[in-house]
Amino acid sequence: MVTGKPDKHATPLLTETMKFITVNPTWNVPPSIIYNEYLPALQQDPTVLQRMGLRLERATATAAIHISQPPGEANALGRIRFNFPNKFLVYQHDTPDKHLFAKEERAFSHGCMRVQNLDQYASTLLNIVMPNERYTPEKIRSMYGRSEIDLKFPTPLPVNITYQTAFVDDSGKLQIRKDIYGRDATMLIARSRTAAARISENMVAHAQPNYSRPSGSSLPAGVSFASDNTLFFRALVLRAPVRRPSTATPPAPDRPPTAAAVHRVITR
Repeated sequence: MVTGKPDKHATPLLTETMKFITVNPTWNVPPSIIYNEYLPALQQDPTVLQRMGLRLERATATAAIHISQPPGEANALGRIRFNFPNKFLVYQHDTPDKHLFAKEERAFSHGCMRVQNLDQYASTLLNIVMPNERYTPEKIRSMYGRSEIDLKFPTPLPVNITYQTAFVDDSGKLQIRKDIYGRDATMLIARSRTAAARISENMVAHAQPNYSRPSGSSLPAGVSFASDNTLFFRALVLRAPVRRPSTATPPAPDRPPTAAAVHRVITR
């Protein structure tokens, strides 16, 4: 595969179903490529689209610009497009730039996945969904031409696009690949933050005092809860007697005894 460039053109992770294969596809240029690349290129060179075999049209009602490339050997999608409709508008397809498959790192597309052995891949998929048709790579190649041919699947095939930088091959050996999209680091940071947050939550939970009513415990006589959410100390405060200031005359402060009082104590 050749996959999307890092950053904004990275191939997305998705789960969809492949519904059909198109032989000799027309390339309808996505709006993002039209406005970000081709229209600026037209300002520099008005013949660039013609030289690339692209056709420019403008819708009468909306004035929207549409650029397409008819089927053929030089088509950007090559000879076959593998269709699994999705919100990212990406798919798998052939490519005229075969030399890119020889590179160690193959992230050159705008998000779509370019297939190297497309005729073998197509025949394998078609034999899964239509085993009685006996599709071979040679039969697939015999369809190459200038007209679109849609081969619809009686039963859609599940498609799961994943991103793995480590895996175990058929011989049981661990294989490591470069993290071209930097997703491993992002995932590890997110997991470490999640783990740290959980540890912090557990520490806070164990450190917080528990004011709820203990199960199976008895309360002092005369103390009851208004509800399950009433705090024990609050119930005590609400039921504590109200102390009012006393009106009695306070006792006189202590004074030294008189001589007469001392004499009476002695004579007794």
